[in-house]
Amino acid sequence: MIKIILKSGLYSLSAAAVLLLAVLNAGAMPLCIYDVNSPQNVKTVKKAGFNCMQTYKQAPQELSALAKAAEANGLKMLIYPDKLINSSELANANKWPILALYLYDEPDVARLSWRNVQKLDGKAKQAFPGRQTAVVVGQGSHAENYCKSADILMVDWYPVPHLNLSSFGKQIEDAKKILAKNKMADKPLWGVIQAFDWKDFKQYRPDDQRIGRFPEKDEMLFMAYHGLIRGINGVFFYTFTVNGKTLPEYSPEYWKRLKAAVKELNKTLPIFEKGEILPAPGKTSANILAQRRLYKGYYYDFLLNLSEVQEPLPEEFMQKTYKALYRAKTKALAPHSVTILRSKAK
Repeated sequence: MIKIILKSGLYSLSAAAVLLLAVLNAGAMPLCIYDVNSPQNVKTVKKAGFNCMQTYKQAPQELSALAKAAEANGLKMLIYPDKLINSSELANANKWPILALYLYDEPDVARLSWRNVQKLDGKAKQAFPGRQTAVVVGQGSHAENYCKSADILMVDWYPVPHLNLSSFGKQIEDAKKILAKNKMADKPLWGVIQAFDWKDFKQYRPDDQRIGRFPEKDEMLFMAYHGLIRGINGVFFYTFTVNGKTLPEYSPEYWKRLKAAVKELNKTLPIFEKGEILPAPGKTSANILAQRRLYKGYYYDFLLNLSEVQEPLPEEFMQKTYKALYRAKTKALAPHSVTILRSKAK
């Protein structure tokens, strides 16, 4: 049994009851954006197609205002619990539309031990009974040290333009293997995708030269689909705020790219959330990652070209019965591209 202390007294909930509360709080697959700090921007985020948001604000009054805006717009929140725990807002905060409590940002990078994160987890759960907790690591292989420290593991990895685009999915794959090894294969795993230009952030380069660019829409989608096929069940984008300005203010073009990617994901996330995974038909080359899902009477085949060169579309997918829903209009798969094909289930 898990004992929970509330203002009205001491209560006990079974582990199953706590799990049920977590499931009810989770709702649809998260499609979120980081660093939303003003109530005035919540409607903009909702209109763009997101169903939740993260904020770095921690002052109880500021969080209260954000929570009211989030509730009014049907969004959930990923928030730090630290300053709420001993505040007068705690009772109200337990009623907020909280997706999860954000324990720490990249403890592996900050060299904070998993035991310290676990202590934060205990404090958060005592103050917010039944709520999920989350911790984000900056590298999938570091999940070994933190996979037991929170209810949800998150991985952020921002490769554009420094690294191969497929490295995002590799980080997710590494984290998933660690979860499986620790008998946590079903633990929620959320991926944080790059939606910023590295030139806007401090870089530790000896020549002090900043390099970077904002990802293209198709690059953000490639990372999202790569992560989804590798096992994430929550998609996050970093970031809505750049140097004190919202992304729409900072660059309408960048915001346009991100909205286009989110619009596409809103069409396909239900397939990943509720679709049955089936073996992909036929064989593909080592450079092509394929996954088939059965959803509402249709087969959806997701094909990702993981290489930096053009790959031929496998013959199995060149039949007239397939309808290209995304990208592929030819017999070739572009480098680092996503193709989605649909066919009637037999």
